Amino acid sequence: MQFNEVLPLHFSTISRDPFPHVLIERALLQMVPGSLEGPKFRNQVLHAAGWKHSNLTSFGKYPEEAAAAFNRLREVLVANETPDGILTALGKK
Repeated sequence: MQFNEVLPLHFSTISRDPFPHVLIERALLQMVPGSLEGPKFRNQVLHAAGWKHSNLTSFGKYPEEAAAAFNRLREVLVANETPDGILTALGKK
């Protein structure tokens, strides 16, 4: 999957079109069926990609760290489209 680069500015700007990090999150949620498994997988992947904060912490509070984690994940998603493949590429499995 191809996504545009995530910039720190994206976390403090309002736009009519969804920013890349929103599209990445949507893709992660759709990879794992079930209302509880999708968010759990998203949190696990973001943590593996370098997001060190709680899932309750706003990305806007640490925009540089959030952008770095999403961009690392973005690079992994180019070559991996399965949950196990993504976690393996991020070094979590």
